[in-house]
Amino acid sequence: MDITLLDEMKERLGNAVKNGTNDADRFHVFAWEAGLGKSTHVNDSVVAYFNELAFKGNPKKFLIVKKFKTDVYETVEQLNQGGVLEMYGDYSVIGLTSENVAKYSVDKIKNCMVLVITHQRYIEACDRELFHAFGDRDTLIIDEQVQFPITKFGRSEYNGMRKDIHLYEGQVLFDKCFLPLLKRLDEIYKERGYNNIVTFQDAFDKDALKEFKNWVKDNCKGEKRQRRYKEIIQSLELLQADFSEGLIHNDALYLIDKSIQFRKLKDNIILDASADITPLYQIEEQFIVVENRLCINHSKSNVGYLKVNTSKSSLKKNLEGIIRDVQHRLKNIKDKKKVLLVCHKENSTELLVGIKKVFGDNVYIPKGEEDIEATQSYAAVDWYGNIVGKNTYKDYDICLIIGTHNMPLPVYLLQFVQYSPNLNVSRFPQKMELKSGKFENETLEAFRKAFLAADFYQAARRVQRNQEPKASYLLYTFDEDVVQTFVKKFNQLTDVFALNNDNLVNAPLSTKDEKVIRILEYIRDKCGVGEVVSKKNISEALDIESSNISRYLKHKLISNCVEQGHIEIRNKVVVKNTVFTLE
Repeated sequence: MDITLLDEMKERLGNAVKNGTNDADRFHVFAWEAGLGKSTHVNDSVVAYFNELAFKGNPKKFLIVKKFKTDVYETVEQLNQGGVLEMYGDYSVIGLTSENVAKYSVDKIKNCMVLVITHQRYIEACDRELFHAFGDRDTLIIDEQVQFPITKFGRSEYNGMRKDIHLYEGQVLFDKCFLPLLKRLDEIYKERGYNNIVTFQDAFDKDALKEFKNWVKDNCKGEKRQRRYKEIIQSLELLQADFSEGLIHNDALYLIDKSIQFRKLKDNIILDASADITPLYQIEEQFIVVENRLCINHSKSNVGYLKVNTSKSSLKKNLEGIIRDVQHRLKNIKDKKKVLLVCHKENSTELLVGIKKVFGDNVYIPKGEEDIEATQSYAAVDWYGNIVGKNTYKDYDICLIIGTHNMPLPVYLLQFVQYSPNLNVSRFPQKMELKSGKFENETLEAFRKAFLAADFYQAARRVQRNQEPKASYLLYTFDEDVVQTFVKKFNQLTDVFALNNDNLVNAPLSTKDEKVIRILEYIRDKCGVGEVVSKKNISEALDIESSNISRYLKHKLISNCVEQGHIEIRNKVVVKNTVFTLE
């Protein structure tokens, strides 16, 4: 640990908290390494401000934004230690969550010296300037990356809403609101553009939505039904709003509300350990990364990676072999080191069962927000979307990351649009080419990989969160570029090495296997039950040589679907008989 460097970084962050950034237009982003205590130092600096400076003039007011409710309560507890803020009485520190918001008046919320809220509450307030919700404040401090909502609209969402409309006349009016989108999706399908990303800039008939809302007002009775209709109307309003922007991919529209955007105060700070490798903070008019130096010595830590395809479909195929590999490696661990497995939530149950065969029943898996059991367990299983910002596993020794946090490709682009005040989807090409689930454009593909590396880093640094870590990180991933970006966040690692994957019975998929899975996904996702699709159309849609299609259709995976009655292979066509999943 470079103590001198850490002290310099602490002084810089402390000065920004106490004296301001003098930059109302941009967030000053501190990309301190995970585990250095950014949040604690901010809390100490806020207390120091009130202890040293508050009586020299009108004291500043702070708005602190935390990812989880538990973080809100913990922050309030730390700020109240020592009693410095007690001089302000009821207007000192308030931690606002969904559990306690009813107990605070608007006056108290707007006038307290330090208000601590969750990401969700901040996002909800970002449709206008922050003073409307939180009063006149000076300094905004956001802990961790804010993820603005991205809403998906497709046939599944259409069916889900339509079935809850209780009268046929209401369904007809609802269809008038939604069907223009489905018509556009059909046009893209017929143009064979569904494997690409297409910008969405269509206009809707606003009178249709007004007519549907009037019908709901006259015909909707009962609290539960009214609540559901309110949700449906909110979805339709977003779909038809002038400030909504979206991208179409895989027969669905991904939509953002551009009226919701980052709102700032006089001084603005973001704390995000992966900010220097996440592309979102490269938007210069919005952010400046002011601190990303590495001071933790990782010479007692190492990184290994095992090359295995971890796309969702491939991971399903490989999961059994991966679990056996995990078991094999953990059985050889001496001194009962504590192990964290990070995965997709949908795979957590199978991994939990597998790891219990090594560690017995003393394995933790999240249950709400309670984390006391985790400190007493030999191992834990947690997942993407739940792991960022957690200190629950800070004393664990080993982190195994199983699977890549791949998001739908439009999501990467739309997050960038949401973060940039001067960018909209019209700036993108009308159609963006994709190949094998990746961007054809090298810049966009590098952009996507940087997101993946940041997710890996955030997951890995949940363990050994101290100034002299002795950790082992094992990534199950096929993408060496992502691994190389990931390891740049570690100073003086002992070793970075590729592991032998002989223990994986299901080795990385061959090109033939990948094409067969793409064919099955096409039939599953693009064809309706009873639909007859020609082999030629499948070949053209997936860019597969037509001379090879019959050979691929004889593959074991497809033969299994035929035997189970899901599909039928005829001379020149394929028939989808049932809805099915890929196991």
